[in-house]
Amino acid sequence: MMIPSSPPVRYAARAVRGPERRAMKALTNALRGRSAALVPAVAGLALALVAAWLLFATVPRALDDERAFTTAPACSPAAVSRECRHTVTAAVTRAAAGHKHRSTYYWLGLRRVPRESLALPGRLKSGPLGSAPPAASPPPRLTMDGPAPVFAAVRPGATLQLTYWRGDIRYVDYQGMRQYTEADPRGGHRLPFVATLALGSVGAACLRTAYCWARRTNGPPAHEPWRFRVPLAAVLLISCFALGTPWVTSGVTIALLLTAAGAVPVLGVAARLSRRHHRRTTDTIEVNPQVPAAEVCFPGAVRGEVPYSQPEFGYLVAGPGLLAATSDPAGRVARRPVPRTLTALRVRPPYWTDPGPRPAPGSQVVECRDGATPVYVVTEPAYVAQVLGALARPADARAQRS
Repeated sequence: MMIPSSPPVRYAARAVRGPERRAMKALTNALRGRSAALVPAVAGLALALVAAWLLFATVPRALDDERAFTTAPACSPAAVSRECRHTVTAAVTRAAAGHKHRSTYYWLGLRRVPRESLALPGRLKSGPLGSAPPAASPPPRLTMDGPAPVFAAVRPGATLQLTYWRGDIRYVDYQGMRQYTEADPRGGHRLPFVATLALGSVGAACLRTAYCWARRTNGPPAHEPWRFRVPLAAVLLISCFALGTPWVTSGVTIALLLTAAGAVPVLGVAARLSRRHHRRTTDTIEVNPQVPAAEVCFPGAVRGEVPYSQPEFGYLVAGPGLLAATSDPAGRVARRPVPRTLTALRVRPPYWTDPGPRPAPGSQVVECRDGATPVYVVTEPAYVAQVLGALARPADARAQRS
């Protein structure tokens, strides 16, 4: 004998599932917001670590090398070492310019002068960055730091004075002119310091973005472009200013102070613009309802904890007193009409916390309420007025926009 199921028990179970689904949806939205904040947070932290390594490891090492080079004494003939400067003589065999990766480099071909060969501390690799064991010739090629002044003046057969320090040729002298090579350690801190400032600025912007997205999990802020454009413009201005400071200053401290002095007014203007825009702007969009003269079908969806919200329904049918969700692009079959109890409250941009998948860029949301249940009608801006008209809003009602 079959025992019929008890309707009160079945309905009670359904009543329990509703709050559970809402709690799960809130948890999912919170996790989605936090996951969106996780990517810029990780990127910002990684960039900050790289910038710190460059600032506290690479830049000080380059400054130490520059300081040691500028204070290095000349070597005595009896004691030649890597930490002092010593000079040898070489003859030019060729002066030529080469091109690689859209850049031009200038190099001199060299050969040993026999009477000076014993004074060389050693053999160098091909190029300006070699190391030297005893009794060898200068490198066959020496790359200069530019086209002038020595490179433009020498001809094959000219005699140069090559100055070594720590196994590399740092500069050459010719007829009272001096030109440094690519191994010149002076200013070697500038490039890593520029990278430090650039990575630090971008890392700070990423961390700020992560902070803003993390705060969005506590409420439903809209996708307002100014929230990203103003900070992004400020970061770009500060970065452009910071990239130039190492090239016009002689030290790290002065460059940092100059960068901070330039960043203060930029950040002040950005904060003022953001505060003023926040006070004057809401996310409600003004739309005049338009009752369709006949039924029209267009892309859209109904989302919310209501039976007429179906994930597979991606089209809406609007007509006089009719709004329905459907999976048919023609809107003829598989309709799920919304009840007359659905009331439109306002039109706004999408929120991070809205249920369902992310809408297409530029979409708008008609925020509604069916009794105590929030319902969201998502469609393109061109069809929002017809959605409002299909929901039988009064003709004089408007969704305000500021």
